[in-house]
Amino acid sequence: MPHYEAYESFQTKKSKQKKAKAKAKALGKQITETNDFIVDYGFNPAIVIEVRYDDAYVFYNDEIVVAKLRKDINMVCNQVVFPGDKVVIQKNEENFVIQNLIKRKSLLSRVKKDRTRLDDVGLNKNIAANIELAVIVVAAKEPPLHPKFIDRYLMILKNNEIDAVICLNKCDLKTDEDEILDVYREIGIPVIETSTLNNIGIEELKSKIDGKQAIFVGNSGVGKSSLINKIMDSEEIKTSHVSEKSKRGRHTTTTSKYYIWNDNSSIIDTPGIRSLDVSSFEAVEVQNFFPDIEKWNTGCKYRGCLHYNIPTDDCSVKQAVKSKLINYQRYESYLKIVSSIVDDGKLEDVLAEFDDVNIKKRELK
Repeated sequence: MPHYEAYESFQTKKSKQKKAKAKAKALGKQITETNDFIVDYGFNPAIVIEVRYDDAYVFYNDEIVVAKLRKDINMVCNQVVFPGDKVVIQKNEENFVIQNLIKRKSLLSRVKKDRTRLDDVGLNKNIAANIELAVIVVAAKEPPLHPKFIDRYLMILKNNEIDAVICLNKCDLKTDEDEILDVYREIGIPVIETSTLNNIGIEELKSKIDGKQAIFVGNSGVGKSSLINKIMDSEEIKTSHVSEKSKRGRHTTTTSKYYIWNDNSSIIDTPGIRSLDVSSFEAVEVQNFFPDIEKWNTGCKYRGCLHYNIPTDDCSVKQAVKSKLINYQRYESYLKIVSSIVDDGKLEDVLAEFDDVNIKKRELK
């Protein structure tokens, strides 16, 4: 996913978003007008395990077959179906054909959810369907742990009404800095510590995802594929190493893939990503995804307060940060998301107000 383009004007970004939504609406309308494509139930459905442009690899009758969309849909597969989708297929003289898409229970998308029947079809931001649990995999070290990435993914998951678990992989390398994960425990997000090298936490993770269709998400190099290999007791999934130069992972998984590891238990492995764009959210919505911040907003002087570029005396959230009742790193993460949306160039000025709270910055002086 492209990194947020901070050099673009606010008007340019809004214009791009408007054009993308118009395209999605047109494509979605094209499919929903074919009103027999989406069905509530299908006998002996196949499960989509991987999609490559015009081909869908589906698990059907205990084997993997390649299927194409029926011709009247007139779109390519990767705009319509995604790993985890259940589909009804039929065999014709040449190949298997996807006749119907069974109505989804959920759809994980990297952009704000537009509640159309196919959820932003055509934007190519959709990742997987029918997810019951998302495992956000981060590494204790190499690549470095970035809580701000976790916060952005938690936003997207909550927006898609998908439960989340944080998996701290390579936990044998963790430092005191990893105590930041305690913040997530306090707001009710389970944290599981694992090490594939030392076989730590694997059984706990398996217990958490057993009986569910789970998805593993995270940056390149954090060890998603290694974890899946451990869970499946297999070495078949290609794994990657962290670049010595950049300390970032190399992209080994290039498309989302589906693995069945136990009865009624499956994992979707996603490509590692290095940034998440949340600019399609409204700035005032962001606090709804930070419960530890939202609970302090009742004392703000102004309705719809962003807890951003406003005097501290008028904002109960900023006062709570000053009093260390709100974790500074979480607040900083919140501010960076809000500033990327309002795009007013004042983030550094706002952060400077909290130099006395930001321990790391104070230690550098």
